[in-house]
Amino acid sequence: SGDKTAPAISSKPVSISFNTGQFRLDENAKTIIDLQFAETAKIFGNAKIRIEGNTDNVGARAMNVDLSRKRAQSVADYLKRQYNMDSNRFVIVGNGPDNPVAGCEQNQTSQCKARNRRTDFQLIAD
Repeated sequence: SGDKTAPAISSKPVSISFNTGQFRLDENAKTIIDLQFAETAKIFGNAKIRIEGNTDNVGARAMNVDLSRKRAQSVADYLKRQYNMDSNRFVIVGNGPDNPVAGCEQNQTSQCKARNRRTDFQLIAD
């Protein structure tokens, strides 16, 4: 759908990282959401929230696509639970390993792999 590629309203995507194979938010991730995103999401109450999960390239692609969706969903679940945001606002995208950070396309180092295990989220116009 168009929501998966619509330009963002917010100035910068907020990004949180995950440990290998993990999709649950740790306290650090929750703090980043609370400080860098929640307030803006409330201000733009009609905007949709696109949440894109990503993985490194270790393991089977299908498994990584599933894991990346779970990472995105865990952010949506937190925003719903913590801030009572409407489920219909969320656009969940599971990129798996297909959207690596620039400069880390080959997952060439452990730092690159860590940077690719992330979920980005941003506001998009409804």
